[in-house]
Amino acid sequence: MTDIAQLRTVTSAEVILPGDNGYDRLRRVWNADIVRRPAAIVRCRDAKEVAAALTWSVANGLEVTVRGGGHNLAGTAVIDDAVLLDTAPMNGVVFDLAAGTVTVGAGCRWGDVDRPAAEHGVAVPAGVVSHTGVAGLTLGGGAGYLARMYGATVDFLVSAEIVCADGRILTVSETEHADLFWALRGAGHNYGVVTSFTFRYVPLPGLATIRQAFYTAADRREVLQFYRDWAPSAPDHVTTYARLLTCPPYWSQVAAAHRGKPVLSVATVHYGDPALEPALTAPMFAQATPVYENLRTVPHVTLQHATDDEFRYGIGHYWKHIFVASLADEVIDTVIDWSDRYPGRPLQAHANIAHQMLCPFEVIGGGGAMARRDTSATSMSSHGLTWGANIGADWEFAEEKPELVAWAKGFADAMGPFQGGTYINFASVQGDEEIARQVYGANYDRLVAVKRSYDPTNVFRRGLVDLSGGES
Repeated sequence: MTDIAQLRTVTSAEVILPGDNGYDRLRRVWNADIVRRPAAIVRCRDAKEVAAALTWSVANGLEVTVRGGGHNLAGTAVIDDAVLLDTAPMNGVVFDLAAGTVTVGAGCRWGDVDRPAAEHGVAVPAGVVSHTGVAGLTLGGGAGYLARMYGATVDFLVSAEIVCADGRILTVSETEHADLFWALRGAGHNYGVVTSFTFRYVPLPGLATIRQAFYTAADRREVLQFYRDWAPSAPDHVTTYARLLTCPPYWSQVAAAHRGKPVLSVATVHYGDPALEPALTAPMFAQATPVYENLRTVPHVTLQHATDDEFRYGIGHYWKHIFVASLADEVIDTVIDWSDRYPGRPLQAHANIAHQMLCPFEVIGGGGAMARRDTSATSMSSHGLTWGANIGADWEFAEEKPELVAWAKGFADAMGPFQGGTYINFASVQGDEEIARQVYGANYDRLVAVKRSYDPTNVFRRGLVDLSGGES
């Protein structure tokens, strides 16, 4: 049996073993449903420390996992009895204002980037929660509030430093190891340990104005029918979110008659001059009389942190994501039916109602730059479909899980006839070859070829899907 403590003799990184101070804290990930005990946690400060720990672990027959922000739903950053390569100490953020780029360590979370970027009046298009890891979100594609204006996070990746399965440290870009660079931008959980990312940034697009309204169950179908026609054709700087949920009984901002009842939340996020927002978004909110309305204008960096508590650590999650071509009446009816069957409890935390929240079902208005992006440039794919939707089961106590997971699977099955693919960053379980083909479509065979070139023995088999092509 390998003496795991020997890791301390081959790397200058801090090696934390079971029983050491910090072990139980550092093995935890965002999804509280994931409780696993790695054989060792290696706190790497640079690519050389990663390479040393990786090559020793592979030579001694130990599995290896990689943790950036630890936000991945499936919890693949940590498995029992493996060596966990923790990149959290790589937390540098360096701006090159002359080049218009920022280089970010793999251990950073998006708040670490958003805050200094705002001081320079710029942003990197990313996600919607500040404690999401830069690495995981980027390697899966990345989309958030700025996606309709600018596109996916991977569209702004200029280069990356990666430690390959054989311990080589490479810089990859469109001109260096271009095949691997292409694969990393959407399927990057499967190819190595990325230790830094260099992004192009964009100018901050002005203040964000968020308008939200709640509608009763009786109005949901009509409002959603209008939403499907209006949201994709809205200006690029307006993104529209629709969410179905039960109004929590403690939300006193909503009249008592509507608490504990099904509601539809519609929210628009408008970037730019707040004075121009009312005229642009008015049609969306003119379809029915809301039972609650809220309007706020905030800087982008504030918006990026606004729902951190809703998506806080300590909650269990099981999500399904689907791309659909249209929100036909049959789709809307299915969504309403299954949302009303949700067996869970509202877990929202804010006293003020946030425009984004944990909920049984969410659909995001498509179009804009995401529809125009060159999908051949990266391995990320939306399968050319307009709508991305999330089915979410969330719980605090283990006994709540079985019924909620069964509901999420049933909902996803009911949506199966309308589904055209899925987004890998919202996968709650590690997928097999069949799932990989669903996620990456026509890109699958090319991704397998890149995998065989850079990781022929499938060292990074704990990626979110199997891209080995059946070989290991």
